[in-house]
Amino acid sequence: MTPTDLDQSRTKSAYALQWNRYRIVRPEEDRATFRNRTGLGPDDLAGSTVLDAGCGMGRYLRIAAEGGPARLVGLDLSGAVHAARDVTNGTPNVSVVQGDLLRPPFAPNSFDHIYSLGVLDHTPDPRGAFLALAKLLKPGGRIVVWVYPKEKPALERVMNAHRAVSTRLPLWALVGLSRLTAPLGGLKRRLMAAKNRVIARAGVALNVLTIGVSMHPDPEVRVCDTLDWYAPKYLSRHSPDEVRGWFAEAGLVDVTDLSGGQVFYHAGQGNGVNLAGRRPTG
Repeated sequence: MTPTDLDQSRTKSAYALQWNRYRIVRPEEDRATFRNRTGLGPDDLAGSTVLDAGCGMGRYLRIAAEGGPARLVGLDLSGAVHAARDVTNGTPNVSVVQGDLLRPPFAPNSFDHIYSLGVLDHTPDPRGAFLALAKLLKPGGRIVVWVYPKEKPALERVMNAHRAVSTRLPLWALVGLSRLTAPLGGLKRRLMAAKNRVIARAGVALNVLTIGVSMHPDPEVRVCDTLDWYAPKYLSRHSPDEVRGWFAEAGLVDVTDLSGGQVFYHAGQGNGVNLAGRRPTG
């Protein structure tokens, strides 16, 4: 076993548990999120070869497949590939492969479209993973990524303190804690939506202190999202300029920021660094 495999053992375990236990397919929300974060609808992918880099349980593969004829490939490091195969069962143009984004098992120039949504920031080397994926683009091919944004220093300290503890806890304990804190996420949501300014500010303060506890309106998704924040060993946050540097290093052009003007499916869904770019044709 290589050092990289050892480094990612927690990631493999966390996501195999998360995505095989929580099959949170929510088609309407998934469509909205896919369009927001890729800038594409399923019809835009018709006739293309597409890679979902870090497909998890395959919810976005399902959406991408709705556009009709395309060759769709999902790649994931963990045993979540079993869930992805179940979720996309009956979709003949979808295949799911277990493998590492840092060493993707595909030839260069293989894909017309690559998207990686909330995955690079859970690898030990987000830049390296991005550069490895960019090499897989065909000339003229497009890649889009979404990663967590770097926050203000005070909030970064709170996040780091929480995860310094949570990443040392066993996964079974984090599943239990994620369930126990689900009502807290609902409370935060109600407080922050209050018309009373004092109550709303109290909600904001509570959210800062419990930043990783999801406020999703669906309780099952809330548990899954909270586990997603606290369980993985790696969770990095990045500035737009840093991610633009990855695109420049890979020689990509027409780099576009997709984060402006996004319409979230629910309050509290959150912004991220969300960029797209193309490989030159020449």
